[in-house]
Amino acid sequence: MKEAPISQSPYVIDPEIFRDEKEAEKLYKLRIDETYRSYTVFDVLTKVFRRSYSDDLLSSIGEHPEEFKSFEAGWKLSRAWVNELCVLRSEAGFFQAHNDFLVDIVVEARIKLEETRKDGGIFSRRESLKGTYCLRYSFDFTPCRLLCRFVKVVTRKEEFPETVLADSLRLDKYLLPVMQSKDYTHLAELIHKDCYPDAIREDVKIDPLIWIDQMERTVRCGVFPENGALGEYFFGFGTADIMDHRTGEIRNEKIAPGTIILNWELTKSAGIMNSTLAHEATHAFLGKWFFRLQMTHGHDYCSYMCKKSGAGEAYDYHSPLERMEIQANTLPRYLLIPDANGKKHVEKLLSSYGGERSLENMQRLVDDMAAYYETTKTMARTRLMDFGYNEARGILRSANGRLVPAYYSTLQKNETHSISEKEAIEEYVRNLEFRDVLRSGRYLYIRENACFCLNDSKYLYLDHVGRPHLRRYARENMGECCLIFRTDYENVVVRLVNGVLQKDVSWGKGRKKIRYVGVNGESPVTEEGRELRRQIEKQMADKAVIDMNFNDMTVKLMEKKRLSVNKLAELTGLSDDTIKKMRNRLDIEFPIREVVAVCIAMHLPPPSSEPYINKCPSKFLDSIEMRLYEYALNQWYMDPVPEVNRRLVEAGVLPLTPLVEGFDENGLRIAN
Repeated sequence: MKEAPISQSPYVIDPEIFRDEKEAEKLYKLRIDETYRSYTVFDVLTKVFRRSYSDDLLSSIGEHPEEFKSFEAGWKLSRAWVNELCVLRSEAGFFQAHNDFLVDIVVEARIKLEETRKDGGIFSRRESLKGTYCLRYSFDFTPCRLLCRFVKVVTRKEEFPETVLADSLRLDKYLLPVMQSKDYTHLAELIHKDCYPDAIREDVKIDPLIWIDQMERTVRCGVFPENGALGEYFFGFGTADIMDHRTGEIRNEKIAPGTIILNWELTKSAGIMNSTLAHEATHAFLGKWFFRLQMTHGHDYCSYMCKKSGAGEAYDYHSPLERMEIQANTLPRYLLIPDANGKKHVEKLLSSYGGERSLENMQRLVDDMAAYYETTKTMARTRLMDFGYNEARGILRSANGRLVPAYYSTLQKNETHSISEKEAIEEYVRNLEFRDVLRSGRYLYIRENACFCLNDSKYLYLDHVGRPHLRRYARENMGECCLIFRTDYENVVVRLVNGVLQKDVSWGKGRKKIRYVGVNGESPVTEEGRELRRQIEKQMADKAVIDMNFNDMTVKLMEKKRLSVNKLAELTGLSDDTIKKMRNRLDIEFPIREVVAVCIAMHLPPPSSEPYINKCPSKFLDSIEMRLYEYALNQWYMDPVPEVNRRLVEAGVLPLTPLVEGFDENGLRIAN
């Protein structure tokens, strides 16, 4: 039996509860709920308020049949049926009153109408209609009310949401804004007009606390158990460790909805504090309808951790929590560095530097903009790119767990020269075209700069231990010598604990995917043929032995590198006997790992190591492990074998030999 619709959510917050201390305690109690998921407006209408779209459509037809059909004189509607109904989407505007919040459910329906004569005659006729209709509902999101009522069915196109909301900020099925760049600019202008009228006329610093006060939110300082968390926004009741400014004492206190908690330890700089305040305030502003919708479904405070999907599970790349975090990472830069005044200030600064968009001037711009507007340098750099200064794209990049030296960039959005070695290996395994480029030997991975650069003395120099580094000329002309990759962000790991959205230093970055974007291994450099020929000429002396067998090649290469049997055994971690057999025995198939170790110990570049390995009876198999050995052969051949082995162990594969940096001969890690 179908349940009748209800008008009030069973999850209202009853103000009377605060008269009873025991009941109030339950409200603030930490509740763990690992099954939490975000609910849509469809969930709330059908599962909480038990609305039936078909029934609501039928009731509207019965009350206002003229909205659906023009009846001839003397005829009237006697019965109606909904034969088919398909929900297309929900529609709602952002700027609405919380006590009369309108949501349209757009449906496509096939209905059948039966009409009879008004004079009571026995004649009747039926007609089928198919159309698109909007079922309009009104919510009262006041926490102590949480009401829902059916308003009407909209049939006229001029009243449809796409017409009425054409110039409005629209909400999706989670009641989250659907944001584009122009929307961030427009919202920031509205906030400036409302809270910072002086910022429209002159270039002044934006204090996020003014906006927070305007929204009647509260800010407190606390201590976070989570490593690196900068702040929390409580949209429900909860608890937090709060610090007393006067005594330094930390107490666990009850936290009311609408409270922002700042991490006392990590918000001591003005830039980090302002950025974090603006981030959490954005959650309160843009996420308010989402939070109210979740409250209506009974999940205003719960504990939740978004986890990476396991094997075979699909990622939710468009989850509401992900998009909330992206929006909270984006709007603050539009707010803290206003559009018009920000552009003028950049032009003023650049003019004072001499006007040239050089690497040095881009670094100064980032520093000076961050200092002037009291934001983080990362935010200042991103805002510069919003203003069209793409040259700042290579500043404050990080890879391999550290900051990459700044470089001058001419790339567009989502393009980069910087790529971590882990990402490079993943792309090497996945992308045949990228493997072909690296096998050519033309490009070396420069770990310090996290990029693949042409192996040419014009761009690289070697330090005292023979490791390559980018010259300043290369950092100022990356488009001339370095490969380009495209970055895509798939999902964001977001944390929702006890009704708290926590800002983590790594949030908003998402699950990054790097893709090589060259065509047929082509380099951005215009003199491709000349560079390739130069590389081949450099290797001619080594390649002169390619017509020999494997044993003879081993002997000749060792002679050329002036390596004795004992010395090569020491460098590789292989035994003297193994090296001797490589020089003399044709009937032995050596493991491919050992051959790769010999190539690396002799620092053979790919054009030399490839023909040598081709003469070896052992071959590379099609496996992840073998792809990593190939990568090591192509990119780590200038490094010591023990260091290469350590990187392979860290990547989860067998080392080439037992000689592993940081481990003893028994495979045990050496204590520092």
